[in-house]
Amino acid sequence: MSGRGDDALRGQVIFRSSREVRVLSDDGRRVGCQLRGALRKRGKHNAIVVGDRVEITLEDTVEGEGAIRGCVESVEPRRNWISRKRAVGDGRELMLVANVDQVIAFFAVQKPRLKFGALDRLLVAAESRDLPATIVLNKIDLGVPEEVEERGAIYPDLGYRVLRASVTSGEGIDELREVLRGKVSVVVGPSGVGKSSLLNAICPELDLRVGAVSHHNEKGRHTTTAVSWFPVPEIEGAIVDTPGFRDYGLWGLTPRELVAAMPDLSELAGGCHFSDCRHVSEPGCEVRAAVERDEVSANRYDSYRYMLETL
Repeated sequence: MSGRGDDALRGQVIFRSSREVRVLSDDGRRVGCQLRGALRKRGKHNAIVVGDRVEITLEDTVEGEGAIRGCVESVEPRRNWISRKRAVGDGRELMLVANVDQVIAFFAVQKPRLKFGALDRLLVAAESRDLPATIVLNKIDLGVPEEVEERGAIYPDLGYRVLRASVTSGEGIDELREVLRGKVSVVVGPSGVGKSSLLNAICPELDLRVGAVSHHNEKGRHTTTAVSWFPVPEIEGAIVDTPGFRDYGLWGLTPRELVAAMPDLSELAGGCHFSDCRHVSEPGCEVRAAVERDEVSANRYDSYRYMLETL
């Protein structure tokens, strides 16, 4: 029977599933860990997430093929995190990752069709955590639909960097590599947008699984099944890969926080007659007036209304 050693190590969680936690220790060892009882009881999956800095102890013995085993003793306070609403169950919070520097939002210009509502929700999730976000429009070799050109033109004006990319043509790969350089980047996006293929082109050592998009419904298959943290020495940073989604539910925002996370609405909201204006039907609403004057995108306002209804 194995026991715990006396010396504790610090490290970072690089993988978390329902059954396993993997930690990369500061001295370079990869350790498969269990959780102490107090951690198991506290918040289930959110008690420890990929990106957490932790203290671990090692078992006295190793398992087959030299696998190192250990136990997570404690979790350090998180400097930030990004989360979403669980897709199933009672709508609880699902933390995706902690301690990151930026969000990279991947979408395809087509196959699957770009859903701007999902893009807006991702940007709000990043803004609400004070995380800078870059938008990657992938598969541009397929041609960019007119709707994508027209609706996508607003995002640079809102302060978001927009990259166009294609594994087939090679466009955007070098530029994206520089965006990732020196940062811890969490990459998120719907299934089937080519995220894994593009990341493999940038960092071949990642060797991420690549799936295909269904010709029947244009939905991608989930090739990434759990959040994983990959240190990438080539870019002096790390990439956090996340499973693709079909929708992205926001978690934990108030109506006021939602507006504050939309830069095109937040400044206008201060001019509303009522300080608690929800910008739906209240008189003296400066946001709605700006939409009517075509000073604010009606599509972005529609995204806001949808997000408000689903908080």
